[in-house]
Amino acid sequence: MTSTGRLLSGAVKYGDKNGLGPALKGVLADYAKLPEDERRAKSVDSVVSPVPAPPPGGLVLTVYDRPLGRSNDGQYRLPESKDLGGFRTHAPHGQRGSLWLTEEECRSLIPQDPQKGQSFKVPAKLARRICLYGMWPQTLWVVEQVWQPNSVREAELNLTVEEVTAQKVSLRIEGTVLLSGTGPLKLYPTGKVLKTVENRYDARMQGVLEYDRTGKRITRWNMAALGDYAGSWFAGNDGWKEATRETPVPLGFAFEIDSTAYQVPAERRRPRSFVHAYIFKEREPFYWDPEKWEKDWKKRQKK
Repeated sequence: MTSTGRLLSGAVKYGDKNGLGPALKGVLADYAKLPEDERRAKSVDSVVSPVPAPPPGGLVLTVYDRPLGRSNDGQYRLPESKDLGGFRTHAPHGQRGSLWLTEEECRSLIPQDPQKGQSFKVPAKLARRICLYGMWPQTLWVVEQVWQPNSVREAELNLTVEEVTAQKVSLRIEGTVLLSGTGPLKLYPTGKVLKTVENRYDARMQGVLEYDRTGKRITRWNMAALGDYAGSWFAGNDGWKEATRETPVPLGFAFEIDSTAYQVPAERRRPRSFVHAYIFKEREPFYWDPEKWEKDWKKRQKK
């Protein structure tokens, strides 16, 4: 496309042995034939829209998800051989998303007077946000399906203080999650719906948090969720498949702090997650409060 907005000819056909070179030459030849006033715009006026900043004093967690295999002794590993029925997603490695937390949510994770051995629950709304928005299986769904606001069947996360010093507080996080929601199983590539299935993720979570008492901020959050996924999943050119509870897809999520989120300038910020920027594009308050999302969703179901 030229700077004036005109589309140029030239296309790369899937599987073309000649590759990209000939197509690019065709584009350049087409561009050379254009009059000067169609090659370059007389002026370029636009509004700069930087990537939104994360909440002040909050935290950005980077989230990776990927389907896994399981060895004969039950150990998780990267898929091999006939794992996943011999099918594979098009994602070559873990897909990256993110989860934004507010300053208030971060404060709720650190006790005012921490004592070794002290245990307490992660606030229910935050636990729900972590599970509902942080465990979006992008490798399996390829943005075709969504969890529903009532998909959280269980989301219990517990924190235990393991070490307290003048400099830091170390905590262990562990818990369980069960997500369930209905979704269509489609025929590929027509998109015809074959039937409605239950998409279900049943997993355990474990990890560590570290709090800098001098800087008054969480400096480490390494957490993993490992469990079984049942429901519809997309196997690339092999189309949509159904994993049953008897033959589930082992699925893992990994969480870590994006240490650059509050350091880089606006033009270098990573964009928000697909869930945040697209699913809640016009409904930003629902991202921060899943209860509001569910209340609105139930109203829409009645209509």
